[in-house]
Amino acid sequence: LLLGFSEAASGKQECENPDVLDPSCPTRPHIIRCAEEYLDLNKNKKLERDELEVAINNLPWISRGILKIIGSIDKIMTKCDADGDGAIGIDTDMPATEQTCLATCFKRKAFKGAFFPECDQPSSCF
Repeated sequence: LLLGFSEAASGKQECENPDVLDPSCPTRPHIIRCAEEYLDLNKNKKLERDELEVAINNLPWISRGILKIIGSIDKIMTKCDADGDGAIGIDTDMPATEQTCLATCFKRKAFKGAFFPECDQPSSCF
């Protein structure tokens, strides 16, 4: 999970142009779709704090190091819960937090790798 951390810290893993699709950089819409599919346990189109806790608690202990990259649940909520209601709305908060929530290629890769590595981006996106 932490491979390439030094590259990411130096900024080399950032998407040069977010409008150009890079197969090694999962798109934000893809990550949002996967998060909805894999982490939204009650299927209400919101990622609630307890759903994030379940996802993190289900990680192998060594993989929990991902929190050092992405941030704690409190940090995730601060960056992704635009309206502050305690849940990250897939259709509401995610569009509103484009600049703060999963905004870098490295964070999207880390999030995908930790929580849903098997969620592939459709080939039609390329």
